Amino acid sequence: MRGKNLKVAVMLVVSLVLLSSCNLFPAPESLIKAPKQVKGMNQGQDLFSIAQRNLPKGSKLTVPEGPVGMDPVISIDLDGDTKDEALVFYQSTNIDNQVGAFVLKKDAKGWGKIFIIKGSGSKIHWANAADVMGDRKKELLLGWQSEGSAESMLEIFYWKNDKLTKLKELMYNEIEAVRFEDADKTRLAVWKRDMADAYSIDLLTWKGNSVVADKDYYPSYYQAVIAYYQLRIAEVPDAAYYWYYLADAHLKANLPEQAIHAIDKGLSLNSVVPTKGYFQTFRMQAEKMMPKVNFVTNITPKYINKYSNLEDELMLKKVKEAASQYRYVMSGGDLPEGKIETVMVNRKEYRYLGKDLDTKAKVVNYLTSSFTTSAIDSFLKKKTIFEFFNKLIQPNADGGSLLNYDLAEVVQKKDKGNEMETDLKVPLGDTNSYEFVHISFQKTENGWRIFSEPGTF
Repeated sequence: MRGKNLKVAVMLVVSLVLLSSCNLFPAPESLIKAPKQVKGMNQGQDLFSIAQRNLPKGSKLTVPEGPVGMDPVISIDLDGDTKDEALVFYQSTNIDNQVGAFVLKKDAKGWGKIFIIKGSGSKIHWANAADVMGDRKKELLLGWQSEGSAESMLEIFYWKNDKLTKLKELMYNEIEAVRFEDADKTRLAVWKRDMADAYSIDLLTWKGNSVVADKDYYPSYYQAVIAYYQLRIAEVPDAAYYWYYLADAHLKANLPEQAIHAIDKGLSLNSVVPTKGYFQTFRMQAEKMMPKVNFVTNITPKYINKYSNLEDELMLKKVKEAASQYRYVMSGGDLPEGKIETVMVNRKEYRYLGKDLDTKAKVVNYLTSSFTTSAIDSFLKKKTIFEFFNKLIQPNADGGSLLNYDLAEVVQKKDKGNEMETDLKVPLGDTNSYEFVHISFQKTENGWRIFSEPGTF
């Protein structure tokens, strides 16, 4: 989700759980599989340029506001034939606030459009694909937001009769695509703003012919909601509506005793909104739950299931790729076998970079898929790699890092609109030791890129 204050709080619960060794989140390999970032295509073509050639007249590629980690073109299988289609996002250069998306599919004749839609809003607020129906196919999720509106509309499309057909529309303010460890299909956590930064929240799943509240997974997901409202209350303890929604979250997490505490605190504030009647209704619900919970087991009867969300997986994938690219550059690139060509500069030994990285343009082009231009420029200005007689050289030493980004976990995020700051918990090799690493993302015209300088993580 992309709420400015909401992300910090929701993700802080993850940090608390990790630090308390509860291990709420699964290993990265069990998370939602993120769409593949597009690299090369046959005959020297890449999907990015193919998408550009198929743009509607008077338009250009654009990047969805969220989730963080998205690009203007992603490769993903929407029809279930194991061959990826290209999902492309665009905006008009002639008509203000006109955005849209289309899907390209390759056949014997080449790439052609099989789906195109003009957005029902002025920007693409959130977009991706996930298996929400549980049919082992990914549904297309497109969230549109109109100019001046805080609310967005999510359109869900599925593959039927050889085409993408609209399945459902949902209104939301913030949204998460959530995957639980023991479940095949993806749930949608829909946050609807009540007032200020107070939200009515529901976890939805596809059942039959519609979406319904997924109460079986409430106890797992609402741990994050509880943390969100606890942080809001810490900032504004006398806001009764925070206590009201905290009580609601405790009830949905099967924690009636904690709910009663929140209800009583809310009642003591003598607020107009919410009314005492709302709090009293909650209290009756909590009291009915108390005997059932305490008599049977004396603990909450629901198992807390591990889960993650699509945005975290996209960010971790981008960080892993960036770290790998940095290591490749610092190792010299495609160096020739045998003796490496070296040169002495100021009494230090340097080696020439491999043929794939022997110019600044090649290094910049290689790193651009992960890092912003400014981050790359800052990295190159440090003179670790510099030009010597028209070819790049670097110190003749193999530097490395023990940080294992394959097992990294997101523990906290701070949303700044077109930027996202995140803290990762990264193991040191295969040990039980770890470090916290701070990384910043920025939305660019080419997609979400890492703003942190290469080598700083």
